[in-house]
Amino acid sequence: MVVYVVGVRLSMAALALVMVAVPAVASAEVPVDDAVVPVVDTTGVVDTTQGIWYLRDVAGSTTSFYYGNPADAPFMGDWDCDGVDTPGLYRRSDGYVYLRNSNTQGIADVSFYFGNPGDVPLAGDFNGDGCDTVSLYRPSQGLVYVINRLGSRDTGLGRADFSFAFGNPDDVPFVGDFDGDGVDTVGMRSPSSGRVAISNSLAQAPPTTTFLFGNRTDIAVMGNWTGADAIDTIGIYRPTDGTFYLRETNTSGAASSSHQYGGRDYVPIVGHFGDLPGGDDAPVNAPYLVSEFTTYHPAGQDRNININLIADMTDGAVIEPGEVFSLNDHVGERTEAKGFVPAGAIIGGIVYCCDHPANIGGGTSQFATTLYNAVFFGGYEDVYHRPHSLYFSRYPVAREATLSFPGPDVQFRNNTAWPVTIRAGHTATAVTVQLWGDNGGRQVTTTTVGDVSPSAGGTATVYRTIVHASGSITNETWTHTYRVPIPE
Repeated sequence: MVVYVVGVRLSMAALALVMVAVPAVASAEVPVDDAVVPVVDTTGVVDTTQGIWYLRDVAGSTTSFYYGNPADAPFMGDWDCDGVDTPGLYRRSDGYVYLRNSNTQGIADVSFYFGNPGDVPLAGDFNGDGCDTVSLYRPSQGLVYVINRLGSRDTGLGRADFSFAFGNPDDVPFVGDFDGDGVDTVGMRSPSSGRVAISNSLAQAPPTTTFLFGNRTDIAVMGNWTGADAIDTIGIYRPTDGTFYLRETNTSGAASSSHQYGGRDYVPIVGHFGDLPGGDDAPVNAPYLVSEFTTYHPAGQDRNININLIADMTDGAVIEPGEVFSLNDHVGERTEAKGFVPAGAIIGGIVYCCDHPANIGGGTSQFATTLYNAVFFGGYEDVYHRPHSLYFSRYPVAREATLSFPGPDVQFRNNTAWPVTIRAGHTATAVTVQLWGDNGGRQVTTTTVGDVSPSAGGTATVYRTIVHASGSITNETWTHTYRVPIPE
């Protein structure tokens, strides 16, 4: 079975996983008829800033897809026992593990609460049944908790099957089949020394083997790199240059092979990914954060439900080069069936609180404004937007956008050679939109001129200057006049 490594410490939700320690049972020898068939593992990477997974199979075919949110902790495992490793992730924001059964973009097939703050997930086949499960290492105790089943959304993981002490609090754990018996066990690597310690049993005992491999900041990975036998061996991923260094024996020495894949500070993953569809490899020039904008609002309002919902529905949208993105086309009509609720909105120049039939989805204009400003400062082409008829001090003067269905809308064109990914997040008092891609090094500056107030309206003009990498300059101007509010 393959190894799955999380090379970072995780911050878990406070929900405790109740554990019980029982003596570990020594792994039985695998009968000849059930001998483990060697499977060659390959490497992949995850850009955790965007939630993009990049995988390669043995034949060299590749795939990439979105799964998860920025800052999710990724790993791989065979969750449905079909012999193919697929994504898993731990979401620090809600304390959930999310598992998917195919290497494609989509929703989780299995999810459940997981662990305590500071726990590290370990994915592997710990009982030799051909199915991977999610266990954990608790650095605060120096204990490995083994769980031979997957949890459910209602019950979490429940009790551990058994636990044992292994490693030091500063060690980073990994999982692999180090003796080829079909049962995964646990190893540790010390970031300070590069010392690797592996054990062939799931019990408290001295390491079976120790050796040195890699530099201080490297991340350990384990896999079957050759298929010559069923034994997983050490590898490391070097985040500083995006290079894997793989060794074919669990001993000290030089790497048997190396290859570059991914980019700086990507998270490595290893597994048997099945037959992939092919396509472009992980990008040489990885996408970066082109622009980001945040708007704020009071907590506890009904409109916040609508703001958060439209943000969640838009998060992860990808706009290809030359494509026009329409917020209305992407989200569709805001209805109660979709989860939107009545909230304040401008109707015919009057601000109605909540009792008008057109108020379903009120507040989504705040998200539209946030998206528009991210587009504005990214230097992308403004195809269509319309400011509110009334001025609200929570928005930049004349640099905001109203939203209704089927219009007004927010539309922009990706006028670059790189896909644009929208990442949207929210808190109790704010919503943020990020645009990831490559805008060719455009630099945007802006000024606004005018006299505007919420009570008296007024006129303002927005100037946008885009300085391109070539040195050419684009100047744009928008002028908007706000109405004087009409009493309800």
